[in-house]
Amino acid sequence: MNDLLINKIREIKEEYKKNKHVFIPQAIVIDLIKNLGGEEKDINELINYGDYLAQDPTLSFRHTRTGRYLFDNDIKTISRLEYQPFVLTEEDGFIREDSGAQRHFRAIDDRWQSNSAYQALLKLKMLLIEGNTFTPRRLTNPLSPKLISTVFHLRLIAQPNSLSELSIEGVHKDGVDHTMIVMMNKNNVKDNSGALRVHSPAEKIGTPWQEINHENILYEHNNAQHFDILLIADNELNHSGTPIFTHDNNNQAYQDFIVLLSRYPTIESHPAHQFDSINVHPDLPLTVHLNQP
Repeated sequence: MNDLLINKIREIKEEYKKNKHVFIPQAIVIDLIKNLGGEEKDINELINYGDYLAQDPTLSFRHTRTGRYLFDNDIKTISRLEYQPFVLTEEDGFIREDSGAQRHFRAIDDRWQSNSAYQALLKLKMLLIEGNTFTPRRLTNPLSPKLISTVFHLRLIAQPNSLSELSIEGVHKDGVDHTMIVMMNKNNVKDNSGALRVHSPAEKIGTPWQEINHENILYEHNNAQHFDILLIADNELNHSGTPIFTHDNNNQAYQDFIVLLSRYPTIESHPAHQFDSINVHPDLPLTVHLNQP
């Protein structure tokens, strides 16, 4: 990695450590991705991968795919892990009718894995959180040099004259140590809808988007561009999203995100420990070396 890349990442990490959240605009993100091996054609292709998502198992207005990865800071690699059900509980900061339920998502496939821009996003997440330690999640091992990272590629769809909730659970946490939200493609989304908000802990988990106290908003991002990034210390702060609305009411709207959730491995007494395997994926193997293009 060149000095400019190292210095820019160090600068972002320092802001993240200080504020427990940091916004990285599109131009800087794309430059970082290119320096981490992302090719121009792959950057352009990744923007449109929302077209290849599958129906979400819980929400009718959302399409998803997911994958699990191991960030190994000892040997500086990122490896694809085997499939596991996804579980978030109320204790994790997620209050919804399916809290605690096992959710099963379709997998991110070779289309993503062979994309150099997608691999560069994994590297960027690992670099930004390396050495940045906040209050660790309950029943996890913060001394581990390894972090488990679950990646969601999401599309939220709004029909004409209706809304699509970015987070129907309201103000929430993601049950991890670091949440990185990458804005991707969008179409026909009304201006100033689909905003992302970072809240202080004073904002109660589960508060609906229209009832939040604006004094508790630490940061709000509207009218996102593809590859804008918002990174949040998930166990320190809360976050939420406002609904998306259609700009042209004759057509549906959609907004895509890639969300990278990273945390330390759980210990045996954690309710989701049985789903915390670090075995490599048998059918979709991938190993990315952090310091190699």
